[in-house]
This record gives sequence, C-alpha cells and structure tokens, in this order.
Amino acid sequence: MAGIAVTVAISVIVAVVEAGGTFAFGELINALAADPPDSTAPASTLLPIADPVFIFAVVVGFWMVPPIALRLLGAYLGRFQSDLRARIHDEVLGYVLGHAPRFFLDEGSGSVGHRIRTSALAAYLVIEFLFFRLTRFAALVLIALIMASAQAPRLVPVFAIFVAMFVILSFWGARLCWPYGRSLSAASTAQSGRKVDVVANWDTVLSFARASFEQLQLRPISDREAKAKVRWVDSQSIMGIVLQMIAMAFVVTIGWQGLADAQAGELTVGLFATIMTLALLIAGHLASLGDQFLQFSEQYTQLVDCLEVIARPHEIIDTPGASDLTVVRGAVEFRDLHFGYSESAKVFSGLSLSIRGGARVGLVGPSGAGKSTLIKLMRRQFPWQQGSILIDGQNIADVKWESLHHAVAEVPQSPTLFHRSVRDNILYGRPDADEAALLAAAKSAHCHEFIVARPKGYDAVVGERGMKLSGGERQRVAIARAFLKNAPILILDEATSSLDGEAENLIQDALLKLMDGRTVIAIAHRLSTIMHLDRIIVLDAGRIVEQGSHTELLALNGAYARLWQHQAGGFI
Repeated sequence: MAGIAVTVAISVIVAVVEAGGTFAFGELINALAADPPDSTAPASTLLPIADPVFIFAVVVGFWMVPPIALRLLGAYLGRFQSDLRARIHDEVLGYVLGHAPRFFLDEGSGSVGHRIRTSALAAYLVIEFLFFRLTRFAALVLIALIMASAQAPRLVPVFAIFVAMFVILSFWGARLCWPYGRSLSAASTAQSGRKVDVVANWDTVLSFARASFEQLQLRPISDREAKAKVRWVDSQSIMGIVLQMIAMAFVVTIGWQGLADAQAGELTVGLFATIMTLALLIAGHLASLGDQFLQFSEQYTQLVDCLEVIARPHEIIDTPGASDLTVVRGAVEFRDLHFGYSESAKVFSGLSLSIRGGARVGLVGPSGAGKSTLIKLMRRQFPWQQGSILIDGQNIADVKWESLHHAVAEVPQSPTLFHRSVRDNILYGRPDADEAALLAAAKSAHCHEFIVARPKGYDAVVGERGMKLSGGERQRVAIARAFLKNAPILILDEATSSLDGEAENLIQDALLKLMDGRTVIAIAHRLSTIMHLDRIIVLDAGRIVEQGSHTELLALNGAYARLWQHQAGGFI
C-alpha cells in the first residue's frame, strides 16, 4: 500500500507541475505583451513579479521538473514492480497450492503455470494504470477545470463534455473489446499448456519419434491464438482511431472557442496561449491514455480469465476453528464411508475399517477395487459424501489440512523428484533438518553410497522428475525423504514394483527400518511384499471381502488364495 500511495502522490505532483508550466507560459506571454515590458509596471499577470526574465525562469523550472520526476518515478516503479510482481506471484502460487487434486487433474500443470505468470504481470499493469496513469490524467483534468473556471468559464463545459465523452467511449470500447481479449487469453493459455505438456513428456515424444506429430498438433492451436490476436489488434486499432479523433476534436473546439473569446477581448493573449497549451497537453494525454486504456483492457481481461480458474473457491477447506491433528498411537478408522468420484462412479458404499496404532496393514485386490482411493481419502484429497475417517479418534474433516499431511508420509510407486539437487529433494521431508539428520536418513535408505559416488555428491542435480537417477535410486531418495519427515503414519504404494532383485533387496531393508514404530498401510500387487504384515485387507468393488494374516487368508481358500495362486512372477 505504501508503494501505491507514493505512486499516486508523485502522479499528482507531476500533473500539478505540468499544468503549472502551461499557466506560467501564458503569464510570460502576458508580461511580454505589456507595452513596454516593465517589471515596475502594474502586473498584468497573476504572478507576484511581472518581470519576463523571472517568469521565464519559472517556466523553465516547471518544464524541467516533470521529465526528472518521471525518470525518478520510473526508477521507483521499476523497483516497485519487481517487488509487487514477486509478492503477487507468491500469493497466487500459495492460493493455487491450496486447491484439491481434482483441480490440478482437470486443469493441467502447464495451463496453471501460464495463468500464474500471466495473472502476476496483468495484476501489476492494472494497478499501474489505475494508480499512476489514470490518476495523473484525472489530476491534470481537475486542475484544468479549476483554471478554466477561474479565468475562462465559458470553456469549462467544453472541457467537461469532451473528457466525459472520452471516458464513456473508452469504457464502452473496452467492453466491446473484452470478448476478443478473453478469446486471446484462452488461446494463449491453451497453447502454453500444450507446449509445457509436450516438453514435460519429452522422453515419450522422442521414444515414439513424435516431434513432427506434436508440431502438427500444435499448429491449429497456435493458429487460433494468432487469429485471436489479429481480432484483438483490429478492435484496438478501431477504438484507438476513434479516441484519437476525439482528442483532435477537443483541441480544435477549445482553440476555436478560445480564439473567438480572445478576438472579443475576453481572453488575454497569454491566457489564450495557456488554454491552448493546456488543451494540447490534455489532448496528448487523451491519445496516450486511449492506447493505455486499451492495453489495460487487455491486461484486465487476461487477469479475469486467469482468476476465474485459479481463484475459484477451494474444494477442500478447513472448518472454522479447526485444530491441529495430534497423533499419539496412529490408530486409523474408516467409519461408514460413502464416496464416489461422480454419481455414476461410486467407489465405497458404507465401508468400515479399523486399524490399530502401530499396526502394519496391507491392501490388496484387483484394479478398481478402491485401494488407492481409500488412501487418497485418508489424506483428504477428495471430499467424501457420507461417513467419517478418524485418526486417534479425531475426525480428519475437522482438523487442519496441513497438520494431517504432516502426520502422514508416503512412498509412492513412481516417486517424482524436483529438478533440484539430491540434498534439496531429501530435505523436502524436513527443510530445517541439519546435516547429521540428512546423512542419517540417506544412509538408512541405502542411498548415501550412490550419492557420494557422483562428482557433486549431494549437490548433484537429479534432472526433471529425477530422470538422471535410476528407478531404484529415485525410490531410495523418496524413502530417505520419508525417513527425514518422521511421520507417525506411513503409506507405501507398491514401493518395490518394477525393480531388479538387488535394488528391491536394498529397498525392502530400508522400508523395514522405515516401518518400525509407525502405523503402516501398504498397497501391493505383488503379494510376497506384504505377506509378513500384521493384517491383509482384500478389497473388491469397494467392499472388504476378506481380512486376516497371510496364513489365515490362505486357509480360507477364498479371494486372497485365488490371487496368490494366480500370481505369475510375483504379480497379480
């Protein structure tokens, strides 16, 4: 707010000085028109001293101040812009990251990223227009009206009518152009999202030799953006011509009326010069402001288009007065749970399950049984329709979302790493951890050895999504990250699938250490990886069909036994 206040203050000062310069110039002409020019003669000007030299010095002073002030303002705005855009980026990103997973699944990371960048720039340009350019113009017009009402009241209606006409037509034209701006923003977002999607999946594009294919797929999207840009430019050009003609008509009308008043002896030569100079100054601002107003409308439509997506209400929010989740034992209970991704995609209808604190439980079943969905609901990634999920007796719908995620660590089947150093990726589990804790986590996860073997060690960058590491190495980094997080509840989502025997042995050993003292819920397709757990839950079509230990379930000779018998190479 301080930056905006400074901008407004400087804008008003510049407008006052600009108007003061035209007034002083008129007074100089009045002084020179005196017969003869004499500083001791009765003043024909409104300045305290009628000496032309003195007045000329005042004029020069007025002419020098605006350029210097504008330069200083430009330097200040450069700093202000950088800081403001950074803060807007931070705030927008923070809000976006508060969205539930459904938002990112629907929108795509490329489109979301484009909207974050665009909204930050557009928001700043909108603020700059409103609090600098528009404020400066409004101050200049107000001063002109005051001067005209004091010295040439007949010109006041002309000033007022043309300014009102300009403002009305500017807003009307902007409203007419807004649909073209919205179309351009949507087309730009689609093109940017497509490009990011292609680049993010470069390995798939190259492996299928689809570079030319992607270029062809992008071409119609780029063409739509180009056509939208042409429509937008055309609409701006037409409105620019209209506003320029208004500015020209304003000068001609003021000049004609002022000339008539001067010939009738109602205006002095100096006052006529003042009025004409002021009219030219305002006309220049009118023309410039017209172009800026159309640019403002473009930025405004982009901002609206972006915020309609990224600023929509969060699907999952903390209830008023929500408290932090406190985990002591880590007991988890699903009570009469009803959930469906849509009316036609029901997953659970009254599912109930209790897991004692410190227990190690496996979830198995065919694809679509609801294993991953159950885990997502436990992490409150989607709102359920009925029932409750409790951790140590606390309904997770009534606790702070962040505290719930602090209490749960997950090692996924295909861990995604940031395009950062190994150190940064491990420390993501606990950014304030010291070097000793970092090394201890890496050694427990059996990744210290391959890390220090690299030229830059822990400072080696792992590449996008960790592509510079092997699958087993990425998995061990993810386990080290979970070690460092030290959460009381651990989720394993097929953490050893698709690995070679040596890597699997290392990861199995690391996972056994990680499980110690924690409540564990493990999703598995390879039953041999969970046969040692305390209890195995068999899901099918969103229902628990069996549960018990590996031995007990085999003895039942039911669904689990059939899965065990049907395994080939350890997989269902």
